[in-house]
Amino acid sequence: MYSTLKDFEKQSESYKPLVLIVDNDRDNLLFASCVIESMGMNYAVTDDSEECLGLVYELLPDIILLDIVMPKMNGLEITRIIKQDRKISHIPIIAVTGLAKKEDKNKLLEGGFNDYICQPYLIEELESKVYSCLKYSLV
Repeated sequence: MYSTLKDFEKQSESYKPLVLIVDNDRDNLLFASCVIESMGMNYAVTDDSEECLGLVYELLPDIILLDIVMPKMNGLEITRIIKQDRKISHIPIIAVTGLAKKEDKNKLLEGGFNDYICQPYLIEELESKVYSCLKYSLV
């Protein structure tokens, strides 16, 4: 397990991974963005599921933190679209959800998510999940 951003050197020592945070709850966006910023990473946020897809294509983030229960399109629908497009299908997606049943977790992983985190979560848990997903995508 990696414990610092230093372990994720992509192209240069100054590289900072970009995390796209998508959640329709502004408090959740603020909390997650503070955690990501404290990890020394760049981030972009949106509370709109349709805007999320535009940002994925425009920014090509290194990882996406994606809320499941959202208006317009839910997280599973967004993930299906992303995973079907070869230009962006490599981007790891962590489901951020209040769904904690085992069948819900299995459905998320089968739906294309790389991992999931149940709300409310600890800062250390989010950090660990992000580092774990980045470990495979930034090599």
